[in-house]
Amino acid sequence: MTLRPATAARSGIAALAILLCAPATSALANPAVETVEDFFAWARATGATTADYESLSETGPADAVLRGAKLSWTFDFSLFGENIDVDLSIDSPETRFFGASRDDNGVAFDRFEQPGVHEIRLTGSISEDGKPQPVDLTVRQYDLVAKDMYQAYWTLEDTPEKPVSRFIPLIRSGLRNRAQSISVRALEAVSQMPDGARGTERQEKISMTGLANGRLEEYRVGKSLSENRVETQDDGTEVFTLRQEIGESVSTGIDIKPVLRLIGALDSDQAVGQTLLASSTVSDISISSSFFEAAIREFGVKGAKVDADTRPFDIFPLLDQLVLGTFEQNHDENESLALGRQVMTSLEGISIASMTLSGLAVTADEVNASLESASASDTSYGGFGDFTMTGLSLRAAEDNTAIDLEHFRMADFEMPPLASFFDAVVVRQNREPNLVEMLSVVPTLGELELEDMSVVSDEISGTVALERFRLSMRDFIAPIPTDVEVRTEGLEMPVALIEEEEARKLFETLGLTSFRYEDEMRLRWDPDDKTLTLDPMTIRIDGGGSLDFSAEVGGIPRKVFEDPAQAQMALATATINHARLEIRDAKLVSAFIAGQAKAADLSPETLALALADQGASALGPLRDTPFGKSLHGAMKAFLVAPDHLILTLEPKSPVPAMQILGLVATTPSMLPGLLNAAVAANP
Repeated sequence: MTLRPATAARSGIAALAILLCAPATSALANPAVETVEDFFAWARATGATTADYESLSETGPADAVLRGAKLSWTFDFSLFGENIDVDLSIDSPETRFFGASRDDNGVAFDRFEQPGVHEIRLTGSISEDGKPQPVDLTVRQYDLVAKDMYQAYWTLEDTPEKPVSRFIPLIRSGLRNRAQSISVRALEAVSQMPDGARGTERQEKISMTGLANGRLEEYRVGKSLSENRVETQDDGTEVFTLRQEIGESVSTGIDIKPVLRLIGALDSDQAVGQTLLASSTVSDISISSSFFEAAIREFGVKGAKVDADTRPFDIFPLLDQLVLGTFEQNHDENESLALGRQVMTSLEGISIASMTLSGLAVTADEVNASLESASASDTSYGGFGDFTMTGLSLRAAEDNTAIDLEHFRMADFEMPPLASFFDAVVVRQNREPNLVEMLSVVPTLGELELEDMSVVSDEISGTVALERFRLSMRDFIAPIPTDVEVRTEGLEMPVALIEEEEARKLFETLGLTSFRYEDEMRLRWDPDDKTLTLDPMTIRIDGGGSLDFSAEVGGIPRKVFEDPAQAQMALATATINHARLEIRDAKLVSAFIAGQAKAADLSPETLALALADQGASALGPLRDTPFGKSLHGAMKAFLVAPDHLILTLEPKSPVPAMQILGLVATTPSMLPGLLNAAVAANP
């Protein structure tokens, strides 16, 4: 695992922490001097290659100044089969202690200062695929001041058989650290990583207030700047440079204990809340490279937490086994998958109440983009409650393309339990999953909305515009919604975009270069009476006509939604309750008949009547029934003047689908009477 030094230093001045990790010894006249001397004695006894200082002076009964401190250690070990050979050094020119006092668990200071530049450096190599790669990390701290500070002594078990678990007591002792305030004028980090990446990072005006019991009231950084260069290791060729600048960032209510509880690092009786982070705001973010620039006015997070009922997962014994290389010996494939499911289940307990972003702008050679705002609420590994974007704008050089979207919203997005993805992997290793198993990893979406969208491009020779689109899905059975609403308002697009040539010609015959489309549909299933209702389903094309359809089918069992592969079983119980089709002002029908008549050198009326006769002939046994004759007459009237057509099925009582299928095969002429079918044109 790679640790960025500046990030590590932000959690609380690494040099300070190392300086105060000595165990308590007998009290001396000056507790500040005692603390320093104990520490250097401990460092020499535990393998430090350098543990010296130029001077240690008492400046008061509980005050002291340490000058010219130098510390270094050499580490050579293997991790996951790779060798790590590094040297850690600390250069601390001056440290001032004021009002020191000690107890059995740690040391306290009224004030602690490290003026000037203090440096921590890690150099050496980390092997990758057996080849040593250089690593060089340097952190410089400028002018640190801490007030009313308490540093607990570190406890580190000497248990080689527990290479990771041995750090648990150290983690727990860290919860006893406290400070009224800590400030650092600046932190700098310079790094060279084994993958060839090189980077620098600087943060200014850093302050922390209210540190106690693993919780920090506020963490503030006035300004940040980082620059990273990715290079090849062979010839040093620069691939790209990424520069990032950040204005002020402020985080409040940071608490590490919920995470420590989640991974099994706390005592079982440790009192733990749920909140990881009360709030965090970062302003004036800019990112740039040779091929793009991006800026964000502000980004914020509120209410990150771990649910109190989330089951902890003790990860440390597993990490011990991974480091020692014994994990595969102790766990077969099924046990490994079970552990993976436990990890995924624990992660589901992490959530964020809200995230916001404003003022995004991206500039690149071929594409520019901007976004006024974006927000998300109730986010977690299990999905999110709401995601909204406003003021999205994209500009692409290709075909002079411009895309604008004023409003976009998704709501009630839910992922299946993360553990179900492990189950899906296991199934696919042995056989093709069935439909139910595939549906078990399908997410669900409650709402989708788009408003005021437009697309302009040379390729489409016009504008595609949408006033509003809304999709709503509710009452899910597995991932299948049983209540669906769809509405499209004000969709306009050029006729030229219609790919099917005959359909495009119909609009051109009407003299249209663009058309406006709207629709509305709701399909819902009632679990109490087992009816499936489509009402309404409406399609409208300005200048082309409108269609309204509604229907109700009864006897639809829940099993159809639970296992769609068994949908055919619904035929045994399904009934036709009623249906209605209504077409108005069908100018597209007139255009079709006019085009066909012209090609056949006929009048539109002659062709319309011929088509009606042809349709009547196709009715077969129904042709000579009262309904067949009525339908023939209605077709004639409507095709000649397609103003209004109504077709209804209104049986006196629901008609079983199996009865309908039987009549189709035996006596289809009885169907219109059974369904009480009626038709009328231009009433």
